[in-house]
Amino acid sequence: MNFALSYLGHSELQIEGDSAALRFAPNLARERVSFEGTILDPLRFREGISALHDVVVGDHRVAPKDRSAYEAWRQEQEQEQRQLHQQLLERNTQAELEALATEAIPAGLEEDFRRLHRKYWGIRVGWANELMRSDPELFRHLVPCDPVVSVAPDTVFFECFAKDESSYGCFYADRGAFRTAGEVSLGTTNVDYSIALYDHFQSLRTYRSTKLLVDPGGFDVKVQGQGSHREEKIDLPPSWLRGFGQIAAATGLPGRTVSLPVESVYSILVYLERHREKKGPRSIRFQLEPGRSPRIVLDPWEVEIAVHGPVYRGERAEEIKIWGRRRLGVLARTLPFAERIDVQLLGSGLPSIWTAHMGDMRFVLALSGWTTNDWSGGAALDQLAGQLHNDARTTDAVARALRTERRATLAELSTTTGGSREALLGSLHRLAKRGQVIYDFATGVYRWRSIMPAPLTDSILGPEPPELLAGRTLVNDTTISRDELLGNGRVLVVGRAGKTSCEAILDADHRFTRAKCSCRFFHKARLRGGPCRHLIALRLRHLDPLTPLTPLTPHAPKTTP
Repeated sequence: MNFALSYLGHSELQIEGDSAALRFAPNLARERVSFEGTILDPLRFREGISALHDVVVGDHRVAPKDRSAYEAWRQEQEQEQRQLHQQLLERNTQAELEALATEAIPAGLEEDFRRLHRKYWGIRVGWANELMRSDPELFRHLVPCDPVVSVAPDTVFFECFAKDESSYGCFYADRGAFRTAGEVSLGTTNVDYSIALYDHFQSLRTYRSTKLLVDPGGFDVKVQGQGSHREEKIDLPPSWLRGFGQIAAATGLPGRTVSLPVESVYSILVYLERHREKKGPRSIRFQLEPGRSPRIVLDPWEVEIAVHGPVYRGERAEEIKIWGRRRLGVLARTLPFAERIDVQLLGSGLPSIWTAHMGDMRFVLALSGWTTNDWSGGAALDQLAGQLHNDARTTDAVARALRTERRATLAELSTTTGGSREALLGSLHRLAKRGQVIYDFATGVYRWRSIMPAPLTDSILGPEPPELLAGRTLVNDTTISRDELLGNGRVLVVGRAGKTSCEAILDADHRFTRAKCSCRFFHKARLRGGPCRHLIALRLRHLDPLTPLTPLTPHAPKTTP
């Protein structure tokens, strides 16, 4: 997707005496967004925004294997080729010189050569200096898209997505963190960002009054032709856009919430920093038991991290494993100012969402199941979201309400739109996938935030997962032999999809909590890669056991005659 950026000047930290202004240049190609306020705790802001930088430039993909032996052989082959090329060149050059020996050298050849040579190198050096100063190509490799800033009625928050598409960061600064003054325009836009700006963040101090300014000045003047005005078009990868929408949808999924004291998270990071595993498993195990503090175990060392904090409030005992723990190092800068860390666990091998509470500020870090299991593909969060249906009327009503109010709880949306809980959740999930809505754990509200000027369409998000499409096709050939309530809204469903036997336990929201199937897809990844086609067909048949079902589109609800 081609995305246009237009900036007047650069984001920078302007220091004058005992005061400073952290000025962010907004994208003039988007809606007008402005904010001005004095930061009451510059150190907390510095560490939170710096942690966000660690996310946006993060790339934890596995390094390639050692190919030194192959490289040595290839260099030897290239050396032989160069020698052969040199021999042919010398032979042909000698033949060419003998042919030109009888011709006179053109007048002024040496002077013309030196003049053009100086012109070439002058342009090349100038280009190299400019590239060294701004380095846009390299920077776009590090940061596919400039961070997104949203000004809401009660908070200002910055979002970014990692280069390897496995980590998401969001830094909230509530209005209580500022002494506001000047104009405030609600909305979402991109802000100019550079590596040099990160260095400016490090100079924030408590003895210097610092003002945060999302400067709308470029909207009020004619910027075309000004030297400080620049435009850029970047080609955002579809997987990056899908991932951003997936994480927004994931934040609204129900899960297990665990509250950890800061010292426990610090102990995890310190142990991982001092020890390097040589074999698997490389997981963190959360052993949860209602009424008791969680137990955290680091594999493969079987080291237990002490947790002296709030007890777990879940309904049943279980063990949840998560991976990608090295990416938790991003939280290190926030720990000195954090009061507690809340962790949202979606299930074993599934994404986890970590929230560091720092008074009027908080930092949210969302991690996919594995570094290679990115948000845009392997996590298959759509298939784990339950049977959430949405209809165009409810979706439009929810979008209008959130676009007007900017924030609302599920109960408030129900009152405003008159939609049922199931319809509202389906519409919110759909809007989140399109990059227009995000869920805020700390306040329990849905926020309107459009990461792109226009909603992400199906052509950008890509086709639905193959297993989901195959499951919808298979549902008419699915029978249920056992359908039993287990309590707490859970149900056990056993049946046969086609010629394959399968069984599953669904929660009150029709999400898979446990499952079993004999197919190859399930055997390879269990539920970590999303349910297989047979389990999807089993769930659809459970939801409508009498009526033959037809494949559904993501825009229309399921209907029965």
